[in-house]
Amino acid sequence: MLLFAVLLVAFALAIIATLLLANDRRNLRALLDHYDLHWLLAETPRQPAGTRALRGRRLAAVPISIPARFFAAPEDTALGTFVREVRASGFELCAAFKAAGVDNQGWQQSQFDRKTFECLSETVLPAKEEGAQNASFFFIAKGTPEGEVGSIRMKLVAPETEDGETVHRLLVKALEQLIEQARWLDLAPAIANAEALTEFTAVRFGLSFRFTQEFSAARSYNLIILPTSRDPAVKRSRAYFDTAQWLALPSVIARMPDFLLAHVIATAPMPSIP
Repeated sequence: MLLFAVLLVAFALAIIATLLLANDRRNLRALLDHYDLHWLLAETPRQPAGTRALRGRRLAAVPISIPARFFAAPEDTALGTFVREVRASGFELCAAFKAAGVDNQGWQQSQFDRKTFECLSETVLPAKEEGAQNASFFFIAKGTPEGEVGSIRMKLVAPETEDGETVHRLLVKALEQLIEQARWLDLAPAIANAEALTEFTAVRFGLSFRFTQEFSAARSYNLIILPTSRDPAVKRSRAYFDTAQWLALPSVIARMPDFLLAHVIATAPMPSIP
C-alpha cells in the first residue's frame, strides 16, 4: 500500500513538472509571477570562457586646475540680448513693394551719400479743387550696399477725398509687405491701426516702430522705423555684430605659413583666342 502511494505521488509530480516546464517554462514563470517569486529563476551571468580579470599598475592621478571664472556668474556688463533686424534684404523689400503697387526704382545708391543705398517711392495726386490739400504717399528705406536695411520712413497725407483713399491704401499695402518680408508678426496689429489711421507705438528688441499723426497738419501721418540703443545690452549686441568696426583680416597668402608659400603657384588669366 505504501509503495502504491509513493508511485502515485511520483507520477503526479512528474505530470506537474511536465506542465510547468513545457513551452520553455512558461507555466512555471506565470505561477512564480502570480506569487511574486520570479526571483527564484534569476540567473547569474556567466563569465565567458577564456576570459580573466587583468591586473596592472594604476595610473597616477593627475591634478587638474579649473579656473574660477568657469564657475562665476556672468557679468552684467558683458551680457547681450536679442536684437531685431529687417531680415529681408533691400533688393527683396523693394521688389515686394513694387509687386504690391508701390512703385520704386529698386535698391540703388543714394544721390547724397555713396555709402548709402536706398529704395524710394513718392506718389503725389494733385488736388482737384484750388486751395485743397494734395494727397501724397512717400516711402524711403535706407541701408548698406549689401542690402542690409537700417531705417524705414513713410509719410502719408490723406485728405478725405478719393485720392486720399488711394494713397491711404498704398500705405496699408506697404506696411503689409514690410511686416511679411521682415517676419515681424508681433507687429501685425499695426496694420489695423494704419487702416483706421490711429497711432501705434512699439519699441521691441532694439527697434522703434512709431506710426503717429502730425500736430501741424491735418490728415498727415508718419511711420518711422529706427534702431534704438538706449538699452546697454542692445548697444553691446549691435557693436559686436557691426562688421564695419572689425579689424581687417590680411589676405589668404599673407596668413599662410612659410612652408606652404613655396607651393603656391602664381596664376594669370589665359589669353583670349582670336
